[in-house]
Amino acid sequence: MKKRTHFHYCWVILVGTCIMMSIGFGMCLNSVGIFLPFVADSLGVTNGQVSYYMTIQGFGMIIGMYAAGKLIPRKNIKLLLSLATVLMAVCFFLLSAGTQLWHWYAVAIPLGIAIAFIAPLPISILISNWFEKKRGFASGVAFAFSGITSAFLSPLATELINACGWQYTYRFYGILALVFMLPTAIFLMVNTPEEKGLLPYGVNASELHVSEKAKVVSVSYGTPLKKALHMPVFYTAILLAGFLSIGGGFSQQFPSHAVSMGLGADTGSYLVSICMVMQLIANVPLGMLCDKIGVRLSATLYSAIGAGGALILALCGSSPLMYAGCAMYGMGVCQTMVISPQVAREIFGKKDFSRINSIVMMCFALFGAFSHTVYAGIADLQGSYVLSLTLAFVFYLIAVVLVNVSCLGGRELMAENKRMEGQLVVEEKAFTPGRKADITA
Repeated sequence: MKKRTHFHYCWVILVGTCIMMSIGFGMCLNSVGIFLPFVADSLGVTNGQVSYYMTIQGFGMIIGMYAAGKLIPRKNIKLLLSLATVLMAVCFFLLSAGTQLWHWYAVAIPLGIAIAFIAPLPISILISNWFEKKRGFASGVAFAFSGITSAFLSPLATELINACGWQYTYRFYGILALVFMLPTAIFLMVNTPEEKGLLPYGVNASELHVSEKAKVVSVSYGTPLKKALHMPVFYTAILLAGFLSIGGGFSQQFPSHAVSMGLGADTGSYLVSICMVMQLIANVPLGMLCDKIGVRLSATLYSAIGAGGALILALCGSSPLMYAGCAMYGMGVCQTMVISPQVAREIFGKKDFSRINSIVMMCFALFGAFSHTVYAGIADLQGSYVLSLTLAFVFYLIAVVLVNVSCLGGRELMAENKRMEGQLVVEEKAFTPGRKADITA
């Protein structure tokens, strides 16, 4: 008789990360570009001046990611996610009352900190903790949801702004955060499988010969942060996150780009939707490719497609070609948050992943913060976004080089981590002080 397969709580965690990613990141970063032209017009300033608040927000994310990397392994993740959700909602309500440009700049720091404690760093840590196998697939599914909300929220937000004003729409965003993310944080999220007496998905405890008085916990294998800091591959992995971030950062400028091309704000919202839909469609295959052929080849393929999309957008002005280029560019964008944590996890392992990945994501946030100012600022000077899109093309080509240098340079570490996957530490319940834990495969 076939043994019954028990449901693993990792799939509940995956559902929770999808919700947090769709609202906490998809809404806060991928669809807020819709507001920029309307806010700029209302305040009597340029799009570049308003976009600068997103640069400041990026610095807030850097601060938040540094703190999150230290706090998440030590503190109750339900509490951290709940506090971050409330802070995010408050920030949107404050933006709805903004009347001067500096109000956006003032709110940007706390909003960036809130985002950092929700996504993408905590999502990467949770998936790393809960999935030993199918980690790429789980990452692809979770990060795909950054595009789901944006795909339908961008045109919806445009309609709400046209009908009710951007102030009401900001408050609508705040309510969405509370309604969806707060219950998820409180009732679904658990930091590690050990807290529920489980092992990560893919570790089969039934095959172990363990006494009834013993329990098993997963081995914390990998390279310590102190040692990683002396490795060149650590810095190429960090730069990879940065160039993927800035390469994919143009998506916020699609509404303004469409207006500059004489195509209107509605076309811009459709471009955002196409980009977000491609993130949804292409993210899961990307995660599966990472599991199947490895992160290096997967990132090379997706970066090349993203670069081609940016070039088409730069050189072509007709709507059909722009839509095609936007779809290709969206494939490049979808890897932004999947590839960098995967590279860090595969090279440096599980031991100090939360701290190492927090540094990687800090570079992601730093480059992403400057992307808004760089792209919009150049457009303000040039009167078009052609040069900005050309830069996005170049940034993706640099990312191709960096992912290959990182993975090839860290291949020995990756091979050792692969060998250690699935090993377990056995700890006796009636533990005798001074006795070492046995290790079994």
